[in-house]
Amino acid sequence: MKLSTNNKGLSIYKYTGSHEEIGYAYGKAESEAIHHYINFLYEIFEKGGTTREVSLQHARKYIPYIENYSPSIAMEMKSIAKGAGCKYEEIVMIHLHEERQSFMTDGCTAFAATSNVTRDKEVLSGQTWDISYSLCKNAQSIILNLNRENEPEVICYTYAGMISGAGINSHGITLNWNSVPRLELQVGVPTYIIIAEVLRQETIGQAIKAVLDADRAGCFNFVITDETEIYNIEATPEDVDVQSSEKMVYHANHFVSDKFAESQDLNHAGSRYNGSSIVRHNRMKRLLKESWGKITVPSCQEILSDHINYPDSICRHPLSRDDDLEPIVTCASWVMAPSQRKMWVSNGPACENGFVEYGLN
Repeated sequence: MKLSTNNKGLSIYKYTGSHEEIGYAYGKAESEAIHHYINFLYEIFEKGGTTREVSLQHARKYIPYIENYSPSIAMEMKSIAKGAGCKYEEIVMIHLHEERQSFMTDGCTAFAATSNVTRDKEVLSGQTWDISYSLCKNAQSIILNLNRENEPEVICYTYAGMISGAGINSHGITLNWNSVPRLELQVGVPTYIIIAEVLRQETIGQAIKAVLDADRAGCFNFVITDETEIYNIEATPEDVDVQSSEKMVYHANHFVSDKFAESQDLNHAGSRYNGSSIVRHNRMKRLLKESWGKITVPSCQEILSDHINYPDSICRHPLSRDDDLEPIVTCASWVMAPSQRKMWVSNGPACENGFVEYGLN
């Protein structure tokens, strides 16, 4: 059921029922946008020399891992395909784009702060959602409110056809995340499937276990919180580094743990992106420390509008370049308060768009 559209064009959908019922209703409602996104992906892959059939063959390899890891999420994906009138493999392909080499771009700056450093003694977290300008234009961004039977209710930001990009659930579990250098890639559980599974969990321990249990396909950094605890998890297919903090965490697009930092190639996506990640990481650290003891939802929203190192700043803008790298844009930004079960989302660069509040019932 489509609930409303805010003045910036971000549609909100709410579904209640079984995984099968929710998936079918979602796929049917967003059929046109899902097909547009699938065709966009096909075009991107074909430009790189990969035919549609080869793309589908590639997606099929991941299906056994997804179904073994989370049968419920797999059922929801099958039902999305049925509702949208597309192939199951095409919905898998949508969830795979983080692992596809053609999408190896640099973006997103995430953070979390505990009650020890926030003004109102509550955990706050958030991020910018930075992606290629073409992806931002062609993947319809939406808010999903999923009320599955006998599971935590979820509200999340995502693309049409995808179950979850990042979000919060009714038990106060939140997930924000970053892309990082691809130290390894293998056939396994795609990152976006792990995100969907984390947001089904009732406790912070279960959320972390959902990351550890996955036969991971790629590399990522997750910032996972509940009402009191914050964790930063850097992961590759073969290993993880789990760090907690009593104060705050912040992360851009390079590994910072001793376990992985020395193995990465910081030029993985071009020297400009390399510099941007370093600046955004340290800029987030500085802005949070400067707000020590005074961090609020509005101050976090202001931090997400920061323009140091513009246009490759925390708040990013797709200005034309002399190099051959596709521009990166902040397609959305948000702040989450797990104790309030709310998230505030800006549909586009935060400096140009207001934040709209979305809450769980």
